[in-house]
Amino acid sequence: MVVDDRVRAAIAAVDADQVTDLVRGALRIPSLSGEERDVAQYYVDRMGELGIESQLQDVPHDPMMPGPSVNAIGRLAGSGGGTSLLFNGHIDHNPVSDGWTKDPFGAEVSDGFIYGFVHMKAADACYIAAADAVRRAGVPLRGDVHIALVCGELRGGAGTKHALSQGLKADYFVLGEPTELELATKHTASIVADIHVLGRMKHFATQEVAGKRGVNAVEKIAKVIPLLGRSHQPLPSRDDGGWLSFEPKDGFEGLPQINLGSIRGGISRSFNRSRPALMPDRAALTVDFRIVPGMSRESIERDLRRLLDGIAEEDEDFAYEIEFHGETFPFPYDSPDDSAVVKAIARNHQAVTGAPATWSKILKFAASDASWMSRAGIPGIVYGPTGKYLSRPDECGLVDDFVTVTKVYAATIAEMCA
Repeated sequence: MVVDDRVRAAIAAVDADQVTDLVRGALRIPSLSGEERDVAQYYVDRMGELGIESQLQDVPHDPMMPGPSVNAIGRLAGSGGGTSLLFNGHIDHNPVSDGWTKDPFGAEVSDGFIYGFVHMKAADACYIAAADAVRRAGVPLRGDVHIALVCGELRGGAGTKHALSQGLKADYFVLGEPTELELATKHTASIVADIHVLGRMKHFATQEVAGKRGVNAVEKIAKVIPLLGRSHQPLPSRDDGGWLSFEPKDGFEGLPQINLGSIRGGISRSFNRSRPALMPDRAALTVDFRIVPGMSRESIERDLRRLLDGIAEEDEDFAYEIEFHGETFPFPYDSPDDSAVVKAIARNHQAVTGAPATWSKILKFAASDASWMSRAGIPGIVYGPTGKYLSRPDECGLVDDFVTVTKVYAATIAEMCA
């Protein structure tokens, strides 16, 4: 079989009904972060039934996770000496929010869409269907095809970090995060910090006492918010009048940005709100920093302290603490645009869809396990189905996109691993 014959055979072997059934089966199983065992077992069972080596991999407790969990690890073994591919995808999903009109775990098919937490359990099912299509097409593989369906990505990538620490590796990776079938080789990192502003408790009806004057922490933290800048808007560098230190980077246009995630106020670190007659002695603002290469937790802390110290110079009652959250995705993903796997995915996207592949303009604002794989020295690409209907009530994805991406994955395996 020459390359074109292998690719055509792999594409032709993709079974749309199998893709749909695999996706729907996964969507019916709840799998919040730390509670992935049932869906991991589902994937292991399906891979085993299709002749793909598979096993559960225990993942120990991680500071970001509520408890230990498991990965589902699969392998379609090659004869040796060929290029290996790693298909990585997380199996945890967002909490159920208000506003759903469909059963979040019903996997309902309507008007060409499948409803449920398709991000990213659908792409995980597509990996399995793609590997099975290559196997059934009789494409002789030299390189291994690894499938790592991992827990805890929404808690900072616990499953992928553990799998890599246990020796999982490949020449290239493919990550099916939602890109609307567009190509992505770059995205930001996520560094999260709490800014605590400290006040001094005082009862509403008591007199002021010299040296122990009441300080309302909620009022003080209100001074911080406008200085940080607006959420989801590009922030200028210090050289351009902003407060963050960074150098602009090609491919990361529109970054850095922040999101003001939550604000709390009350008495003590527990933010007790049972006594509204008392001045709150603590207020905390959670900020998610989406950064460009060259920025780090250390650079953000330096810049924050410079900003907050400026408030303290003008307000003797202003005091603060900075507390960073546990490690999420602390460094950006920045992989070569011209690697063999990027070229193969682009080529096979056009072969399947008839249209040239385009570059994603949206994914660069996200964070994902691509950071950990890239950090481990594995170049790769993010290319997956769905996107615009994710992380909102009635999350869904197009059946046709799931079938399309499976064909592209199968063609890429047939081209590269053979």
